[in-house]
Amino acid sequence: MTAVLDLKLKPKMLQAWQAYHALTYEKQWKLQVDKLWETYKTEWESKNANLDEKPPKSQLQLMNEFMREQYQAADEDMKKQCEAYQRSRKESPVATGSEADRNLEFQK
Repeated sequence: MTAVLDLKLKPKMLQAWQAYHALTYEKQWKLQVDKLWETYKTEWESKNANLDEKPPKSQLQLMNEFMREQYQAADEDMKKQCEAYQRSRKESPVATGSEADRNLEFQK
C-alpha cells in the first residue's frame, strides 16, 4: 500500500503591498489599472506596429507596480490596516470570498 503525503504549506506572510491590494483593488483601483494597461498597450503597439512581439510588461506586472506605488502613498491608518490583514492571513487563512482566497482553496 502506498501512502500519500499530506503536505500542508504554512501560509506565508503577504507583503505589505499585497495586503493593500487585497483590501483595496476591487473597490478602488481596478478601473484605473485597466485604463493604465490599455493606455500602456496602445502606446506600445503604436510605437512597435511592425513587430510581432508583446509589450515588455504584462498587465500583471503593471498592476503590481501600480499597487506598490499606491501602497507607498497610502496614509498610516491604511498601512496599519494592511499590517493587521497580513497578521490575520499569516495566523489563519480565513476565506473572505475574495478571488485570492478562492485561488488559495484551489491550491490546497
